[in-house]
Amino acid sequence: MKFVMLFVAVLVAAAIASVPSNGVPSISFACSKPGDIMTGHTVSWTPKDVKSGETLHITATGTLSAPVTRGAEVHVAAKLDGIPILTKTMDLCDLLIKINGTCPIPAGKQSIAVQVDIPDIPIRGTVSVEATAVQGTKEIVCVDGKIKLP
Repeated sequence: MKFVMLFVAVLVAAAIASVPSNGVPSISFACSKPGDIMTGHTVSWTPKDVKSGETLHITATGTLSAPVTRGAEVHVAAKLDGIPILTKTMDLCDLLIKINGTCPIPAGKQSIAVQVDIPDIPIRGTVSVEATAVQGTKEIVCVDGKIKLP
């Protein structure tokens, strides 16, 4: 399948690209809950040492227990040294259509690769991001990201 876990890639991209970086990000699914629509998720990226002005290549995979349909949202919250710098809610299907031209995403194993250009803006401190995808009252997945900027 060509389109795949786009929403995970979108979440990770949002977590990493919300703020420019010069460091190695840590990404986890620790904020995900039992019963989430997506399970078995993995994410990898290159380069491992992310720098401002570079292109980040992200590959994400996971298994959906139910399709992702219109009305799903992504909630992103970013902090720099504990101070909120971004709070945003986006329509997940609109994002998926912009990236891959497809929504809904059917249940089953999914995988996708995306590229994100990291802005070249100097910022120092620790950036933490939590991005949660929801469909109605049901959580699809939650991704945590953190990076220390030199």
